[in-house]
Amino acid sequence: MVLHDVREKLGLSLSTYVVIDSIHKLSSSDRKYPFCIMSKAHLAEFLKLGERTVYRSLNEAEEAGLIERAEYGLRATEKWIRAVEIYDIKGS
Repeated sequence: MVLHDVREKLGLSLSTYVVIDSIHKLSSSDRKYPFCIMSKAHLAEFLKLGERTVYRSLNEAEEAGLIERAEYGLRATEKWIRAVEIYDIKGS
């Protein structure tokens, strides 16, 4: 589900929102290594997006502070989690 008001508030394109959300959902539940280890090519294939779109979305997301890259992979930041996971449908 795409929370379009959150997407617009964060200034994200739909593809960037989908990429970040997928990274968050595909991340390991292991607290020590909570990363998405899917390759960028596989992520593009999984989302039916072009690889260039995924690369552009990753750069946009990182610049916005919504994902972080590590040697283990990618993961959503607390900024993303607060915006999406702790979402109040009433907007209050």
